[in-house]
Amino acid sequence: MAKIISAFFLSFILIACETEQPSPAKLELKKKLDDLVNVPGDAPNEISGVEMILIKNGENAFEHAAGLARRTPSAEVPLTNDHKVRIASISKFVLTTAFMTLVEEGKVGLNADISEYLGFTLRNPNYPDTPITIKQLVTHTSSIRDGAYYFMGLTEDFKDFFIPGGENDRSAEHYDNGNHFASGENRGPGEYFTYSNLNFGILSGIIENVTGTRMDLFVKESLFDKLGITSSFSVCTLHENNFAAMATLYRRGEGGVTWDPQGPWIEQVDGDPIGCYYESDAFARNETPDLSPLENYVPGKNPTLFSPQGGLRVSSRDLAVIMKMLLNDGVHNGERIISKASINEMMKTVWKYDPITNNGHTGGEAAEGDSSSAGMMTAYGLSTHIQDLKDWGLTEDSRVLYGHLGTAYGLEGQFWFDPLTNDGIIVFITGSGDDPSKAKATIPLLAIEERLLRLALKGLDDL
Repeated sequence: MAKIISAFFLSFILIACETEQPSPAKLELKKKLDDLVNVPGDAPNEISGVEMILIKNGENAFEHAAGLARRTPSAEVPLTNDHKVRIASISKFVLTTAFMTLVEEGKVGLNADISEYLGFTLRNPNYPDTPITIKQLVTHTSSIRDGAYYFMGLTEDFKDFFIPGGENDRSAEHYDNGNHFASGENRGPGEYFTYSNLNFGILSGIIENVTGTRMDLFVKESLFDKLGITSSFSVCTLHENNFAAMATLYRRGEGGVTWDPQGPWIEQVDGDPIGCYYESDAFARNETPDLSPLENYVPGKNPTLFSPQGGLRVSSRDLAVIMKMLLNDGVHNGERIISKASINEMMKTVWKYDPITNNGHTGGEAAEGDSSSAGMMTAYGLSTHIQDLKDWGLTEDSRVLYGHLGTAYGLEGQFWFDPLTNDGIIVFITGSGDDPSKAKATIPLLAIEERLLRLALKGLDDL
């Protein structure tokens, strides 16, 4: 009889859990996200889709997705929190998290000269006697600049970015007249903050030379596999079921980087076909990609191949797993993934803007002299954007968040966590119908980013 009663109550509890209704706060937040996508004029600019996950006290407290993952003549695919997108510069934070395991193992030193690990000497020719350190790479104080571009194809040699006179037909083009190096007073290694994507091509080169493993495989083995997630810097490894896990990034226009709010939604990246890496062949979604050209790749020769600065494909649920591991001092399901000391090192402020000495450019990837996003980045750790919300007028008292922003190909993403409260915010949109910078914001973010951040902060307060 006792067993029958216990079984009855267990069934009752299960049924109750299955029929439990979302709280009014969750319903309100879901409606607001739906309205941003579906109600004309509700968002600062039209958006294709949005994913949001809020973490409270170290656990998922809210998740919702709205809009479309794919827009095709034959079908429209609703966006979910499991759809992976190219997450842009949030990739830098994830790559550095994996890289810190090499620091823990004593295979690299944060304050070491990067030339020790690259297989060639890399100096800024304008400061030839000053070594560049790994810490300077991941804090954007290395004096390395992006130049005209910061990536190259499979057969190229990335040291041509830094050393003139290479043997490749495109070596002079890659060197770009030395535009990958800063020059001038107080612009040497360690002296000035300027956001630079090429820093992470170099970091990837260090990973590949030290481990003998391609960057994308290193991150998979050292981080993703241990967390049980299928995120990847190599998009064509996600081809299962015709790339069903992949959401496409969009903008309205006529193609390329031109917006036209009256135009159709144009695929920007991960549409159909899909390119596997820089300058690779593209494959239709119903094809199995040919990755055999990678078999002859020599680790360290071109570590920009898989876009270490922005090419990670990951869902909001995957990012939540990473964030909860960090909030749990580096432990996931009882297994240590990264040390608490490494997490603390990443969050430690290395560079802070000083208006008196003018020791950095605070506008992110905006050109120096462009004040439109001034104040976006005023404190930075190891690939970690450090932001006191009080400075942006979002809180009355000081509240510091750690994480990273991401912007590329229509993606606008935010990855923020608060180690004092064990709360976190993961939110991104998957495309804009018009240039999002046209809408006025009250903080140094885009207006759509500000709206989503305010919604997320209020959601955390209300949940």
